[in-house]
Amino acid sequence: MKLTLHTDYALRMLMFLAVQERGPVTVSDVADSYGLSRNHLLKVALNLGRLGYLTTTRGRSGGIALALPPENINIGDVVRGMEDGFALVECMRPDGGTCVITSACRLRVVMREATQAFLSVFDRYTLADLSQNEGELSAILEKGSSPPDTTATS
Repeated sequence: MKLTLHTDYALRMLMFLAVQERGPVTVSDVADSYGLSRNHLLKVALNLGRLGYLTTTRGRSGGIALALPPENINIGDVVRGMEDGFALVECMRPDGGTCVITSACRLRVVMREATQAFLSVFDRYTLADLSQNEGELSAILEKGSSPPDTTATS
């Protein structure tokens, strides 16, 4: 099983916001901390906002923030919301695909069971679980967002 980068970035953005002690942050703050594309993270933020996980505020002091407390954000729900689907094999596609053995094949049942097992692990965790080591995460993320030290030492 593999998640898209979109989902990976969404989870990272949520973790960043969960450990923030200040008000709203910009997408650029998140991008700089992780060394990721701001443009890609804008799309991620829009999707997270549409799903109800982020609030956005326009203006000079605006930015993005969590719309819910971290303990109310289930990771399984986030993964399901961010992914286009979990059609691991052709016969699992919404249109049924074109595999000639679909009507007699038992692979679809096994794949569905495997997918449910995969997602059930995510369902056991919340954003609060992922950000319990808040101090450690904050320290790492702050280093990522600070400009490199250009002073030479002799």
